[in-house]
Amino acid sequence: MEKERLQKAGDFILDGVLIVGSSGARINIIDQVQELNIYESIDTPYISGNLLIADSSGVAEILPILGQERLLFKLRTPGHSDSINFNNYHAIIYNVEKRFSTSDREHILVLNWTTLEHLKNLRTKISASFKGTISEIVQKIIKSDNYLGSKKPLSIEPTKNIRKFVIPNLTPFQAINLIKSEAVSGEEQSPHYVFFETPDGLYFRSFDSLLGQRRDLSIKHKNTYRSQPPEQNNAEANLATILDWQVDDNSNAFLNTRLGMYGSTLFYHDIFNKNIQKFEYNYMKDKFNRRNSMEQGVKTSGALVSQTILEDKKTISEFPDSKIFVHPTASDNLHTEGTDNNAEEWLQESMSRELERTYFTLKIETYGDTNIMCGDLINVVIPSNRPLQPPVTKASIDPILSGRYLITSLHHAVHPTEQMHNMVLTITKDSLDVEPSVVETKYKEEPTGRVEKKVNSQNLTTKPKSGPK
Repeated sequence: MEKERLQKAGDFILDGVLIVGSSGARINIIDQVQELNIYESIDTPYISGNLLIADSSGVAEILPILGQERLLFKLRTPGHSDSINFNNYHAIIYNVEKRFSTSDREHILVLNWTTLEHLKNLRTKISASFKGTISEIVQKIIKSDNYLGSKKPLSIEPTKNIRKFVIPNLTPFQAINLIKSEAVSGEEQSPHYVFFETPDGLYFRSFDSLLGQRRDLSIKHKNTYRSQPPEQNNAEANLATILDWQVDDNSNAFLNTRLGMYGSTLFYHDIFNKNIQKFEYNYMKDKFNRRNSMEQGVKTSGALVSQTILEDKKTISEFPDSKIFVHPTASDNLHTEGTDNNAEEWLQESMSRELERTYFTLKIETYGDTNIMCGDLINVVIPSNRPLQPPVTKASIDPILSGRYLITSLHHAVHPTEQMHNMVLTITKDSLDVEPSVVETKYKEEPTGRVEKKVNSQNLTTKPKSGPK
């Protein structure tokens, strides 16, 4: 069928857009949709969005639209296997953000929607104790009918260590966010877990597992996006055209030094025996040389963090006093199974990995593709802006901006009236395919300034004494 073939980049198929009201009325508003926005992020366990409709037939009155209506639709890219499908697992409209008239017979409505799990999460409180691995506890919270009760597919990475938690009247999402900070994967022993949703289901995974396995097996990128003019008569290739890109506040060495991305020290205080254990974290040694990275499949790859020699012949990751953590523990004589949170295994590296996710980010706008989701790896090619002579070679590519990235947030923007589907991706990287060269530079020694200890008496006047009263 012609409909199932991609004619041009930005084509889409939007099936349904059915709203079911409290009155039982079911109205297909596909012809009234002016704009559909869909949002995903690896920091949010739900998909959300908004819908702009032009209502000239009283839909808002017939349903009526009061903010608790079911929303069913399916968005897909022609010829692609994956879709954003809310026909089986419904969305719910929770807010009429705006409503205004454009004529006597037409109203514009902006409707906010989200997943059913997100709404149920707000209505559900957990006051219970749990014992088991963190992944087992998370699975129980997500799947049990007593808590979130989600029927959606769940991809969960097993964690190590038996733990005990008492959840004090929190929502399921709050409870999971509370305990996920202490999660450490069983096989890779990697900390820093993320909990998020894509059209494929819910994910509770370590960030490390999204990149590869065992430091030598990389996950393949889904597509290569290029900043170049679209090609003639090649709609599939043009899907990966970067329409616009920008970099915001990257490589902030000041902030990340202060917060502990590069190096930190943990003082683990045993409150029973009155002793202290000290653990030092080094970004290069404890993370980059042990964990998966996005460019690990290239032998010449290296860290995105500069290894420039600073004072005392040290690099930026060799100053563990940059950030100090103090965390209590207790003697083995006091621990029962599950009460030791093993902070030395996760606290410093998890904090560093969270900061690393925003250390070097790029925002790109491209054509819509429902095969692309949060947590996917993509390859980006951006030309160098240096003066270069033809032919085009690898030297023509910007080595810093180009490379493999992981998608951390995604915004689908569908405009039926313009027959256009675009995406805005926020992506992050942690490495370069060629390690930057570092040459120790000798700088002229700074002059030593004088230390003034006397008070400057020039231009001072004496306060006149007051007379007798």
